[in-house]
Amino acid sequence: MVVDKLAKKGQKSGLKLVAFQLLLVLMVALISTVFFSAKSGYSALAGGITFLLPNFIFVYMTFAHAGARQTKLVLRGFYAGEAIKLFLTVILLVIFLKYITLSFIAFYSSFSLLIASQWLAPLFFHNNNGMKNDS
Repeated sequence: MVVDKLAKKGQKSGLKLVAFQLLLVLMVALISTVFFSAKSGYSALAGGITFLLPNFIFVYMTFAHAGARQTKLVLRGFYAGEAIKLFLTVILLVIFLKYITLSFIAFYSSFSLLIASQWLAPLFFHNNNGMKNDS
């Protein structure tokens, strides 16, 4: 069905971004561990998880449906995904910042880097004709 193909195509693009962000977090955590300390490494990882997990859920829910006939389902998925993303982000921030001893610089640097990667994603995930890269 065409609608399922559209939804899967959107989900695939979103999951590519999440996979790229996961690699970015792992690299930052590794660099933080090697050049600073284990505490910096797990703090960077915690900052990344605080952004990545809610973003993964958002991508999954937002691109579960597609097509003009499923507009209500698309909107419902988007709003529910965004609400869960915000709620889960707050919960993870509270848990990590209140209950775990972290390097705040590493935590917030990793978190901020992923936010920036989200904003810059369109620059990296388009091919020469301006269309999303499907490969």
